[in-house]
Amino acid sequence: MDVVYKVSNTFAKVHRDKNPMIFIMGPVGSGKSSGCIWHAVLNAMNQHPDSDGVRHYRHLVVRATYPALRSTVIKTWIEWFKDKITITYTTPILGKLRYPLADGTEVDIEINFLAVDDEQSIQKLRSLEVTSAHINEASEISKAAFEMVASRVNRFPSVRNGGPVNPFTILDYNAVSTDHWLYKLAEEDRPSGHSFYRQPPAVIRLPSGEYTVNPEAENLANLPANYYSNILLLGNDDFISVNLMNNYGEVRTGRPVYKDYDDNEHFVNDEISPLRGVPVVIGVDQGLTPSAVFTQLTPTGEVLVFDEIVTQDCSLQEFCQDFLWPRIATKYPFIMPYFTVVCDPATTQRSMNDAKSGVDILKECGLPVKLAKTNVAVERRESVIFFLRQKKKFKLAKDCKVLRKGFISEYKYDETRTVNGILYKEKPAKNEYSHPHDALQYAMMEYVHKPRRRKAPPRKQYNVVSSIGGY
Repeated sequence: MDVVYKVSNTFAKVHRDKNPMIFIMGPVGSGKSSGCIWHAVLNAMNQHPDSDGVRHYRHLVVRATYPALRSTVIKTWIEWFKDKITITYTTPILGKLRYPLADGTEVDIEINFLAVDDEQSIQKLRSLEVTSAHINEASEISKAAFEMVASRVNRFPSVRNGGPVNPFTILDYNAVSTDHWLYKLAEEDRPSGHSFYRQPPAVIRLPSGEYTVNPEAENLANLPANYYSNILLLGNDDFISVNLMNNYGEVRTGRPVYKDYDDNEHFVNDEISPLRGVPVVIGVDQGLTPSAVFTQLTPTGEVLVFDEIVTQDCSLQEFCQDFLWPRIATKYPFIMPYFTVVCDPATTQRSMNDAKSGVDILKECGLPVKLAKTNVAVERRESVIFFLRQKKKFKLAKDCKVLRKGFISEYKYDETRTVNGILYKEKPAKNEYSHPHDALQYAMMEYVHKPRRRKAPPRKQYNVVSSIGGY
C-alpha cells in the first residue's frame, strides 16, 4: 500500500505488545483511533496465508452508537485508505479492505462496525467470530460489553485454516473518573495479560498557572497549529485536566482539596524504595479508622510518599500490632533506626475508659512518637501544597492507592446547594480517603517550616528542612 504511517512513541510500544488486552488512555487529538486502526492492519499482515496466498482477517470495531461510529472511527478508516476500502451501511456496518504485500500474498480484512449501547445489542455479539477487536471511546460502554467483545476474539480464521496470530482486544479512551470500571481495572486490579498505556498530556501547566502545549504531545504534526490553543480558550480547568492533561478526574460532586495535584507529574507507576540511612517520617491518623503514610525527604529535596496503610473499624493498639509494626518489620526493616511516627496533637487527650491517650498507646507499642507541629487545617494542607507546586519534588508511589484516589477526586470539599447556587464547605469531607490524607499532612509538616515574622511579613511561604537531622 502507498500509505505512510508515522508511528507515535506510545504506539511504537503498543505494536510490539503481544498481550491480548491493550488499553490506551490519552488526550483528545492524540491519534488514538489511528493507532488502534493500524494495530489491526499491521497484525493482519502477520496472519498465515491460505493455499491461494490470501491472509484472511476479521476485525470488530465497537462504539456506543451508530452515529458516533459513522462520524468518527469509520471516517478515520476512510481517511487512511480512501478508495482501497469499501463501506456497506447495513446493520452492522461492514467494511472491506484488500491489498497486496511484497511477498506476493494478499491481505483480506473484513471489518464489522457495531454499536453496543444496551443489553440487547450486547447479546448480538454472541454470534460474531473475529480475529481482533477495537473498542473506540471505551469509557462510553459498560464492562459487560467489553467482556462480551473480548470473548468473541481469537475465533477467526479457524484452526484448520491456520488460526489467528496474536489476537487482541484494544481499547482507547480519554481519562475517566475514579469510579469508572476502566480506572479500577487499570489502576487497582491490573490483571495479567492486560497492558495499560498512558499518552503524554497535550498541554502542561506552568508554575505561573498558565497552560501551554506540551512539546512531547503526540500527533501534533497532524493537528492544526492552534488546535489545543483554541480548546484552552474554554477556560474550564476540570475539562482541561481530564481531556487535555490526561488526568483522571470528572468529580461529580464536591471539589478536590488539592487542585495542584497532577497525576501525570506526581504519580509514579512503580514501587518507590526509600533511601537507606535517610530519616523516614510515618504520619499516623488515629480513631476507629487508623491510617499511616510512609514518607521520606531525600537530600535533593524530593518528598517520596512510598507506602500507606488504611484500615476500617480497628483500635489503635490493633493497628500498631497487626498492621504498622508488621509492615515495618517485613518490608522496611532497614528504616528501624531512622524512622519517627508523627501523629495528631489531639492524641494527647486521654480516653474516658482507660485514661490512656493515643500517644500513650503508640509509645507502649514501642514506636518513636512525635506530635505534629500543629492541627491547624490550613497549615497542614499548605505543607502538602508546598511540595506539589515545586517541579518534580513530590512523588507518589503506586502502592498508595487510597491516597492517589483522594488526590484525584475523593478527598474533597462537599458541595451544598443554596439559593445563590453551589457552595463548598470549608472543611474536607470525612471519609475513607480523608484519614490517610490527614496522616500525610502530619508527616509533611516535618519537612517545612515557616520563617519568622517580621514587621512587614512577606506572603506566607515555606522552606525545606534538611532530611538529615531535620527532626
